[in-house]
Amino acid sequence: MRSLATLMVILLLNAPAWACAGCRVMTKDSEATTVMAGAAFSSGVVVMLVFLFALCSGLGWFVMKTIKAVDAGHGSAR
Repeated sequence: MRSLATLMVILLLNAPAWACAGCRVMTKDSEATTVMAGAAFSSGVVVMLVFLFALCSGLGWFVMKTIKAVDAGHGSAR
């Protein structure tokens, strides 16, 4: 367990070294490419969050509907 924690700390401390060249070394030439990559990354994250929200909402709606149906079937509805 200790070796796993040590490995995770090492990986997390080295995470900035994994950045792309445009993110590590900013020059005038790489600025436009970096901005476009950032915009694409942001829109990708927004799409994934919307999908996650829709999935969780659908699951919540299904659970609510199922619980109401079970309560109605048992005659214990309020």
